[in-house]
Amino acid sequence: MKERKNNPDKIGFVKFWGWQTRGVAAAVNFIMLGYISLFCTDALGMSAALIGTLLMASKVVDAITDLLAGYIVDKTNTRWGKGRPYEWFIVIEWVLTYLLFATPAGASNTFKAVWILVMYVMINAVCTTFLSAAQNPYMIRAFGTDNQRVKLASFGGIVIMVASMAANIILPTFIEGIRTDVNGWRLVILCVAVPMAVIGIFRFFLVKETIKIEDASTTESVTIKDTLQVLKGNKYVWFIGLMYLGYSFITGMGIHTYYFTWVIGDLGLMGTASAMTIVVLPLLFVFPIIMKKISKGTMVRISCVFYIISGLLLFYFGENFPLLLFAFVFAGIGALPITYLVDLMMLDAGTYNRYTMGKRMDGTIGAIKGFLGKLGGALGIGAVGWLLELGGYNGLAETQTSGALFMIKFLAGYMNVIVFAAVGIVMLFYNLDKLLPEIEKKQA
Repeated sequence: MKERKNNPDKIGFVKFWGWQTRGVAAAVNFIMLGYISLFCTDALGMSAALIGTLLMASKVVDAITDLLAGYIVDKTNTRWGKGRPYEWFIVIEWVLTYLLFATPAGASNTFKAVWILVMYVMINAVCTTFLSAAQNPYMIRAFGTDNQRVKLASFGGIVIMVASMAANIILPTFIEGIRTDVNGWRLVILCVAVPMAVIGIFRFFLVKETIKIEDASTTESVTIKDTLQVLKGNKYVWFIGLMYLGYSFITGMGIHTYYFTWVIGDLGLMGTASAMTIVVLPLLFVFPIIMKKISKGTMVRISCVFYIISGLLLFYFGENFPLLLFAFVFAGIGALPITYLVDLMMLDAGTYNRYTMGKRMDGTIGAIKGFLGKLGGALGIGAVGWLLELGGYNGLAETQTSGALFMIKFLAGYMNVIVFAAVGIVMLFYNLDKLLPEIEKKQA
């Protein structure tokens, strides 16, 4: 009993679940925002190209502010900690999400475009940006050992996946019935936003920063020069960031809502397909064991193969629902390493940064990941809008042209193949896993 009490790797019930609350709220928000393009084209009757351009422009602004947010977080020192104060942005994020989907349907296209752009920029360029930049500085000061952080990535990942799965199963059923009804969208968003905002802020109250991190930034101020040194001298930040750019490009497109609406013919079946990812859950229980056998870089490369197979199935076998379910399972397996290792990989990059430059710069490193992730999301959203417009998509039409249907299938299928083949090639050059044992030995 005493040995368990003194176990430095034990997290504790309240602290573990407290940490997951904001992750759950953020994951559901990400899923909700994936419907914004469908809302704008099918409920507001706006052009797919216009929406794609607006959302891409907002993401570009968002990507730029990520670097500034990282600098601000690295300079933050309050009685609540370094990263913890920024948790309040999850509440603001959900308020703004409701306002985004409350865009007045009767307003002019110019007003609607400006409203959507402003709300989307505030959600992503401010709220999500600071939440992302503060994540790693908060985590490393709240959880002192690598084993604790691995548990958060694996067992905590189960919590996030279950919550995401529930949202992906339930939401399509409701949205299928209100796809063209603006007031229906508002009601659904309100019913989700209120509980998620409340749940999301629990982390601030239940998890405190208790670990003192000693590096040069403890006694020296963080400067713009330090930020530029990270950008110039830490290649592993860029490898991880480019991996996340590709992942965000695919997950940020929101193309599955169009795929199930027009290729499958029933948006509600998207919930059934999402439910199939439950078969992936057992992998998370053995994730810590797998990590001891396979390096993080290798696991990401394996995930790229699964994503590529998923894309081929979606493009060629969309009419075969059983094979379509396998496509979702493969995508779920492929998402695991990237989703649950990215923060650990960024912390490794911080360890490398401390070894080479004296300062961890976790806020800046997290911001670079966020910057490239947002840029990937911007390109993904833009690609959807432009290619759908090129294919002749019309959200108010009863049926779609063959060109529009081809573009939907291409975006859902072959885009996976192209993007994750590129990510796999980039990750061939990632060898930080091999260097870490020696680095940590020298820093001990």
